[in-house]
Formats: sequence, structure tokens, C-alpha cells
Amino acid sequence: MIDAESLQRYFKLPQGEVRAVDNVTMKVKTGEFVAIMGPSGSGKSTLLYVLGTMDHPTGGSLTIDGSRLDEMGDTQRSTFRNSRLGFVFQSFHLLPRLNLARNIALPMLYSRVPVETRFSRAESLLRAVGLPGAATRYPTELSGGQCQRVAIARALANSPKLILADEPTGNLDSKTGLDIMGIFQNLNDAGITLVMVTHDEVMAKHAKRVIRMLDGVIIDDSEVVSRLFAPPPAEFDSSLFRKKFKAMQ
Repeated sequence: MIDAESLQRYFKLPQGEVRAVDNVTMKVKTGEFVAIMGPSGSGKSTLLYVLGTMDHPTGGSLTIDGSRLDEMGDTQRSTFRNSRLGFVFQSFHLLPRLNLARNIALPMLYSRVPVETRFSRAESLLRAVGLPGAATRYPTELSGGQCQRVAIARALANSPKLILADEPTGNLDSKTGLDIMGIFQNLNDAGITLVMVTHDEVMAKHAKRVIRMLDGVIIDDSEVVSRLFAPPPAEFDSSLFRKKFKAMQ
């Protein structure tokens, strides 16, 4: 799914060059669930943004799902990002003036999916993440955990094979964070590849593999020993989710 070779992201500042991602080589197979960890300034979020084509590498090569991204122009990367990747952020990034259905439908709008399909799919995804009948509600009416579930539904809107998550439990209490891990593990069981940046050792143990970074380089890459498992929220409809995701492939 991901093949990065000698990947670099350097920043030139008045005080000198910062090597946020320094010749990183990594591979992620289809169906893996990988956590990336490291202290603040280690380069983990920069790496995630480069993998997600939201930032362009300074050097090296990056191939995702067979497409060579470092050779693409801005428009090509934007199209690839919207159609092939899903994103979940710490602060949810929901638009407060749009109801939940419209928030989820945005990636499909940019992909020119017909309007009826957009909103039908948005309602199905809301049911799948345990928020049936919430299409006309607004983000300001929800708890943090509910907002993150909507963000996950939005990430699934264009049926991506790969989801990238940047500190997805960082703004949540531990119980709600485990709910999100339960959803992620269900997504992974359904065949979606996940790469998650986190500072939380407990959350990282829900992944299958942990990559640790320091000063822009990978210092450890190992399988999770004694992996933890979390149930999704009680309202989460795993069967509906799996059926809908399979139908969208």
C-alpha cells in the first residue's frame, strides 16, 4: 500500500535547515494497522502529511497503492488525495455551518458524485458509525466522540483503501478514545489500511505495528506484542458498515 524510499522533508529557516523527515524508508502492506509514535518535533506528523499528499517531499520517492506521488503535480495529488485517501484529525475539522450529512458529503461533492448518491451514502455512513437519524444535526450539537465518529464517516465517503489519522484520540477522554480504537479495528478488519499518529502508548497498542521516530528518522519498527482490542460504541452497526463498505468498493 505504501512504499517510501529515502523520503525527505526539509525546511529552510533563518536559523538553518530543519530535517523534519530525514531519509525515511518504510513500507506498509495492504491491510496493516500502523501507529507512528515519537516525542513532539520527532517528525511523525510531518511524515503523515507527506504520506497524505498534503505536503510535498523534498526528496526521495513515495508510492501509494501503485501511484508514484512524488512525481505528481499539485492538481494530480489533490485528485488522488480526495479519491483514494481518507483523513481523520485530532480537531475533527468539521464545518460548523454545515449539517452532518453535508459535512460527510463534501469529499463526494469534489469527486462529482451525483447529489442523491452523496446524501444517501452520508446517511448510510452515519448509521454505520452509530448516529442514525442525525443527518440534519450540526457539529456544535455533538460531543467530541460523536464529532470524531462523523469525521470517520466523512473519511469513508469515497471508499478509500487507506485512512491516515493524526492524533485521532488526542481531544477525547480515555473511554471515548477506546470507542474510536474499536471503530478503527473494525475498519481494519474490513480490509482498510490505517496509519495513525499518536502519542498515547495505550492507543498505539491497538495497532498491529508501531513505528517510532526521533529527530526525523525511524528508530524502531516492530510488531505489537500483546495487542489490545476495544469494542466499538454500542450503537456502532458493524454489519451495516461492512455491507455498505463492500458495496462501495
